[in-house]
Amino acid sequence: MNSGDQMKLKEKSISFLISLIIISSMLFSTAAGSDTGDGQQEKVLTISMSTFTTLDGGFPSPLTLNPRGGGYVMTSYCFDTLVWPDETGNFIGLLADSWESSDDGLVWTFHLREGVKWHDGEPFTSNDVVFTLDYIKNKPLVTAVDASWYNTAIMERVEAPDDSTVVITLTQPYAPFIPLVAGVIPIMPEHVWKDVQDPAKYSNMDAAIGTGPFILEDYDMNHKSYKFSANEDYFLGRPVIDTLIHIQTSDAVLSLKTGEIDESNLAFDQIQALNGSDYLKVISGPSYSVYRLRFNIPSNDILNNTEVRKAIYHSLDCKDIVNRVLHGGGIAGNSGYVPPYSKWYNPNVTQYEYDPEKADMMLDKAGYQQRDKDGVRLDPEGNRLEFQLLYCSDQKSQRLAELIQIYLKNIGISTVLKSADMQTVDGLVGEGNFDLAIYMHGTTNYPGRMLNPLPAITGWNNTEFISLAKEQIVTTDEDERKELVNRMQVLIADNVPTIPIMYKNLYCAFNQDKFDGYFYTPDGIGGGSYMEHNKLVYIYGSWNGETLRTTEGGNRVTANSIGILVSLAIFVSAFIFIRRSSRRP
Repeated sequence: MNSGDQMKLKEKSISFLISLIIISSMLFSTAAGSDTGDGQQEKVLTISMSTFTTLDGGFPSPLTLNPRGGGYVMTSYCFDTLVWPDETGNFIGLLADSWESSDDGLVWTFHLREGVKWHDGEPFTSNDVVFTLDYIKNKPLVTAVDASWYNTAIMERVEAPDDSTVVITLTQPYAPFIPLVAGVIPIMPEHVWKDVQDPAKYSNMDAAIGTGPFILEDYDMNHKSYKFSANEDYFLGRPVIDTLIHIQTSDAVLSLKTGEIDESNLAFDQIQALNGSDYLKVISGPSYSVYRLRFNIPSNDILNNTEVRKAIYHSLDCKDIVNRVLHGGGIAGNSGYVPPYSKWYNPNVTQYEYDPEKADMMLDKAGYQQRDKDGVRLDPEGNRLEFQLLYCSDQKSQRLAELIQIYLKNIGISTVLKSADMQTVDGLVGEGNFDLAIYMHGTTNYPGRMLNPLPAITGWNNTEFISLAKEQIVTTDEDERKELVNRMQVLIADNVPTIPIMYKNLYCAFNQDKFDGYFYTPDGIGGGSYMEHNKLVYIYGSWNGETLRTTEGGNRVTANSIGILVSLAIFVSAFIFIRRSSRRP
């Protein structure tokens, strides 16, 4: 081959190479990578918790969040715990890479992940863990977050033998240590908090500096809104979205349909209104959220009578109430308090079927057989059995209160309805300024949080129950613990300190054409928050149908990176082709 032919071959080969690179670039340019480069559209996801709560979640730091307003979820975006539950409910390492406990359950050793940095670039070390646990323990009950949320009282001492190891010694074995301590307490940077004397009032932007997958950009208390940006250097890999926004909306269904929001939790009847919106995907799960009737046991002599409480239970058709209030989006309550879908559920407890005739007979036997001209029962002194029924002013609680009023009237008990916002109801109940109250709140699948607080939240101080509660919390053998928890449920059902009327299901809808991957964590996050906002959703979810999975080293394999690899392979192949062609005789 002469020099002219060789030159023509080179030109054709180079032209062929350029064409291949252009084609490969076109093929993969539409695939969105995990990083937002110049010219790429920002990946913004806007979500709402309006159906779940209308409360402000508080400033998203471990000591200023509002436990009743979704505040823990917001805080979890910025801060990491030592361990965290995944989609299956199993705990994986976050700040801890691995961990083990001593045979007696008193000493827990955590080996920390290396190379983790705080949002401001400072390195994370074991000293931050020691600082956090000591700091929270030494400032109990001085913030909006009480000691029942961050249980540090169980810890005798916390030590850091080196920068990557933490040893926690407990005062006694604590069965739920992983889910209720290591998996709940957000670790705080010592260099930010060490000089803060009043954490309840500290809400400077650096108070939100954590190691989590998102960085707080804006918080508006008045509008109850939050804006987070992706942590580019998150150790599990960069989130698949660039910006996460939480807002409140007055009509979640309409906001979903118009695209104002991309995701929201919804009630069951709202789900029905989404028909025809094929791009909206709906998922559901158990919530452990209970609507229950609370009695003022300590202060009301009539309601302090167990037989009266049992009669009231028999007067309520809980299955009918579920249908009328939740329209099928939940199940009737269980007299043992634990929902039937919990692994701790004991079916062998006293049941209270709807039986108004039996309720009448029980009240007669209790000494309230006399009635006035309105059919209201009288006590031996001639006083009417009339109670104030306190409830939150939301639509479902309103409907529930009206139904309970009707059911109780049928057995000769009069109720005067009083509504208020949630914070007011919490305050009146906390002060003991009520007779009956409808209480809707989340609970958990952990007996230590689900059952042990019952005496405190009902005024029912049963010594046998309290003894069992103390025993089960230190029993690490699960079979033995299950037996103790079974006995606790028997006592609850036999004494009726509260009436669990119904448990609602959880539902959420989201624009699956934009983002997909939401799930309900089986036992919740933070020891019992059952919202769909496990932060791992935003690490392992998919944007526009593209799934970005994190490799062990923290790098991502994306469609763009595949395109680059293919282009590189084409380039190398073409280069070899040119070299070989130019060398042919």
